[in-house]
Amino acid sequence: MAIRIKLWADYGSYPLWGVDEIDNIAPEELPLSQATIQRLNPWQDTYDKTLNQDYPPLSDFPNQQAETDFKQEGISLWKQLRLELTPDYEVFYQNEGQLFRNPKEITTKSTVQKITV
Repeated sequence: MAIRIKLWADYGSYPLWGVDEIDNIAPEELPLSQATIQRLNPWQDTYDKTLNQDYPPLSDFPNQQAETDFKQEGISLWKQLRLELTPDYEVFYQNEGQLFRNPKEITTKSTVQKITV
């Protein structure tokens, strides 16, 4: 049975999590290429920079384009993780409380823009 993990940005954490057991996973702990690891960490850093330390409910991206770019990179990373980790891992993508199992569930650019982090 494949180990189920998800790609999900959360403040101050690694962007990879267990699905069945809530566990934050360091990218280096998985059989990932260095190129993928070098994309994951900056993607998480981008999200961390959106945190408003003074009033967290106002945390946000500086503009719509930055948010769209972040979401598109997240989907691209998700697809890459699936390529590198299948069949030993089943990789999901979580965004705004929704857990995506297959990239076909996110099919159009307009869908990407509707997803909010």
